[in-house]
Amino acid sequence: MTDTSGQVTTDAVAEHVEFTYDWYGEFLDELLDHGYQFQTYDQPVTDGDVLLRHDVDWSPRNALELARMEASRDVTATYFFLVTSPLYNLLHKPVRLVVEELEALGHDVGLHFSTHQHFTGEPDADVLADCVQDERTALEQVCSDPTDTVSFHRPPEWVFRRSYDGFTSTYERRFFEEITYRGDSNQRWREAHPLADGLPSKMQVLVHPGLWGELDAGFVERFRENVDSRLARTARFLDEQFVEKRYNIDDYCQHVEG
Repeated sequence: MTDTSGQVTTDAVAEHVEFTYDWYGEFLDELLDHGYQFQTYDQPVTDGDVLLRHDVDWSPRNALELARMEASRDVTATYFFLVTSPLYNLLHKPVRLVVEELEALGHDVGLHFSTHQHFTGEPDADVLADCVQDERTALEQVCSDPTDTVSFHRPPEWVFRRSYDGFTSTYERRFFEEITYRGDSNQRWREAHPLADGLPSKMQVLVHPGLWGELDAGFVERFRENVDSRLARTARFLDEQFVEKRYNIDDYCQHVEG
């Protein structure tokens, strides 16, 4: 059935959201059961389509977990990586292996661009495009064919509903206003199920891998857990390479996926 806005309604909207891999898998299954098709940003978005996007703010490891779940369901997503993050280094082999597997699974990889690393206010469009291109060039060192679509990190107001020469933005009107937008930022789905307003005819869905895990956890707990884990892995890296001098990157990669 449809509601007054023309959207299809669903009885599943009252379901409690848990930020677990199991819940995410059920969410994907629900979308598939309702006949949605998953597209990438270089394809036309028509009725019944979903653009599934992941901004990898702090956890390539979690991104790979979601990517495997999606691939097992023939779901295609786009993963956007920072090249300016202090929490992971795209050139570090464990993270490179994550990106390689994402591509092998059939997902798109693109740039997650932080304006805050470069500007305190809105720059000229050509200056912004040059900065984006510089970071895409860095991404190309680990990604065989990155998408020209860019996702802005913690986007300032001036990027919304804008189109730019030289790259596609996930916040252009056609992706942000002309279709339904659903994002899990700060775990807002705890307050409202992403399908609480019914099943849109077409939509963009943003999922942050770092917010999800085997067990449910709140935003702050999840963030601190991830930071603590990364600090522990960094300490291990430093100890094995500089103190014990027995560091072996291939052995390290067997235990760490970024």
